[in-house]
Amino acid sequence: MPDDYNLLNLGGLTSLVKNVQVSLWGNEVLLECIYDPTGDRLPYSLVFQDCREIMWEVHDEEEVKEPLADLMGFHLGEDAHRKPALIHTDIFEISILYGRFSIQKGENLNTEVADLKTEVLVSQSPAVL
Repeated sequence: MPDDYNLLNLGGLTSLVKNVQVSLWGNEVLLECIYDPTGDRLPYSLVFQDCREIMWEVHDEEEVKEPLADLMGFHLGEDAHRKPALIHTDIFEISILYGRFSIQKGENLNTEVADLKTEVLVSQSPAVL
């Protein structure tokens, strides 16, 4: 699986997934993540909106009670429902066919950051961190 993790503009360290929220009857999926889990533990969220299809597979049933999953692979796919995003962890894999994607970084995760496109790397303003 090709990995688009660098498109998130987080840096070279790893991330953990700490929660997945599905709302609006599956129309919105939010993954709460932690970047640099052994260092600064910076929070960020991956937000998929206008979702049409969500497929979820649990890989390791013995680990489902663990509070954190290691993010092992991330492929953004294509927005406008053209190609699903794939998020692979050590516990589960989720595939999301979506209309729009955004990433929220830093302390104020309730304010939306500009949409991140697969073709364009969005520069990050210092105020976001």
